[in-house]
Amino acid sequence: MNISTFIKHSTFKVGLISLASLGSLAIASTSALAIGLNLSSWEQFGDVTTSGDEANLSNASLEFADDAPASAGTFNYSGISAGNAGFTPDLQDFLGLGDLSALDIGGFAFEGSAIKNTVTVAAGEALSFDWNFRTNETVNKDFAFLLVDSTVIKLADFTDATQPSSPFLQETGIRSYTFTTPGTYTLAFGVVDVDDYGTTSALEVKNATIKRVAEPSTILGLVTALGFGATMGRLRKRMSTYNSLS
Repeated sequence: MNISTFIKHSTFKVGLISLASLGSLAIASTSALAIGLNLSSWEQFGDVTTSGDEANLSNASLEFADDAPASAGTFNYSGISAGNAGFTPDLQDFLGLGDLSALDIGGFAFEGSAIKNTVTVAAGEALSFDWNFRTNETVNKDFAFLLVDSTVIKLADFTDATQPSSPFLQETGIRSYTFTTPGTYTLAFGVVDVDDYGTTSALEVKNATIKRVAEPSTILGLVTALGFGATMGRLRKRMSTYNSLS
């Protein structure tokens, strides 16, 4: 093999090895720097239960058979009814929404439940969480949402819940949501009953974490440096052997 061919093949191999090794390091570092959010410490409104990094919320009441023939409270998690969001905007007040119609997405919001907290995301960090929307609804568009300050982001309604569920009728299945814009935010997760007080929908949130995100430019620079350094070291060794044999 001539010298130029040797250089090309060596560079390619070492470059791949360095990239693979660095990828493993980046994954390990990201995992080590992930910080789980304790949802149990978040403020609660309505029907909410929390356990560490998991929360379950519903729009179920205790007094009425929302899901007849199932008895009243069958789909309630906490023993506390969902709160008003319509004629008395208690949910909007809890969320700090000056626009009382902000939750009227796809219809009139009657009641709901939510959790909220203030979270800081620094530059180079990402906030992520997994969620699952469950529902018995087949007519009105009950929905789950994420609130970022005063912006309501709809996650799903019953038309998105296409997978069989138990004890609910259907669900979306676990989905993930991530955002990376640095800042201090008031965040909330919630679920709302739309156009009536009947039929229960629920939101499960879990694995809420803030983690460092490796900068692509930094990774590329490290890969280039490691690959070039290792290649030159091996090349000098091979050249020394080649010259001694000549």
